[in-house]
Amino acid sequence: MMLRVENDRRFSLGHARITLEGVQAPTDGGFRIVREGYAAANLGRRGWQVQEEKLVPVEIRQEGRDTILVIGPRLTRHLEPGPLVFLLPAVGLEASLFWPDDIDVFDGDLPPETVMPREPEVAPAPAPIAPAPPAQAPSPAPPPPREEIAAPAMQEGASRTPLFAGIGLLLLVAVGGAAWWFTGSSPAPSPAPVATPAPPAPPPAPVTAERPWLERSDGMNLRDLVQSAPDVAAIHAAALRRQAAARYDDALVLFEEAGERGHAPALTAVARLYDPIGFVAGRPFRAPDPRAAARYYRDAVQKGDAAAAAPRAALKTWLEEQARAGNGTAETALKEFWP
Repeated sequence: MMLRVENDRRFSLGHARITLEGVQAPTDGGFRIVREGYAAANLGRRGWQVQEEKLVPVEIRQEGRDTILVIGPRLTRHLEPGPLVFLLPAVGLEASLFWPDDIDVFDGDLPPETVMPREPEVAPAPAPIAPAPPAQAPSPAPPPPREEIAAPAMQEGASRTPLFAGIGLLLLVAVGGAAWWFTGSSPAPSPAPVATPAPPAPPPAPVTAERPWLERSDGMNLRDLVQSAPDVAAIHAAALRRQAAARYDDALVLFEEAGERGHAPALTAVARLYDPIGFVAGRPFRAPDPRAAARYYRDAVQKGDAAAAAPRAALKTWLEEQARAGNGTAETALKEFWP
C-alpha cells in the first residue's frame, strides 16, 4: 500500500492531503504521526512531544478505493521533509510516510476549521466505595445485683456472729494482760505506713512534621504529581527538580504541562531544550529543533517571561546565519516567528 502527501488546494494555505491507497475510510479517522529516533517522537497539538496523542483530521473522505485525510496548518507547520511513521488504529494500519519538501507552510493566524477537539488527558477517578458498617456483637446479659448474691451468705452467718465476737474479745483481754505482766508496759504502737510515690508520667511522643510537597513529589508518578500540585508554579518547580536529577523525559512532560496552563517560565524551559545554542544530546532530545525553540520562545515572551528575550534574540541571530548559508528551514522559521 502506498501513502502520498500533497497540498490540498480545496482549503486555505497550509492544508495537506494524505492519500491511503486501497483503504476503506473508517468511521473513526483518528491517526498518529511518529518520527523515529527522537525522545519527543509523537506529533501533537503543540508540536513534537513525548506522550502519544490521537489526532483528528480536518476532513476524511472516500475517493474510489482510496481514503483521503486532510490535515491543517496546526499540524503541517511542525512537519519537515523526511521519513515518518503513519498509524491509523481504526484499521490497524502502520506504514512509512515521507513528508515532501513542497508542502506550503502557513505563517499567519490559524483558521477556525483547523482547531482540534481536546480529549481528556486524565480519566476521572472512580467514586470511593463506602465500607459496610461492622456487625455489632450481642450485648452480654447484665450481672445479677450484688444485693441478691450477698443476701443468702449474710443470713447463713447471722446466728454465729455473736458467739465468735465474744470468744475474740476474751482472747484479746488475755493476751493484753499477759503482755503487761511480763513486760510491765503496754505494747509499742505499730509504725505509720509510708506513702509510696506515684510513678512519673511517660514523656509525650515526638511529633513528626510532614515533608514539604515538593520533596514528596519525587516518588510520585506524573499523573499523581500534576493532580496533587498546589498550583502551576509547583509543577514547574517539580520539573526543575527532576531535570536536576537527570530524569529528563519526566522534566519535559512537566514543563509542557505547566506551559499549557499558561506558566511562561515553563515555556522558556522547553525552548531551551530545543535550542541548538547550548544543546546537549540526550537531555532528552537526540537533535535540536530550532523551529520548535523559536515557537516556545515567542510564546514565553508573549506571556510575559522577560528571561526569554535574550535567548530568543540569540536564536534569531543563529537562524539568520543559517538562512544566509542557504538553509530553507531557518528562513521559514524567521518568517513564521519574527514577522
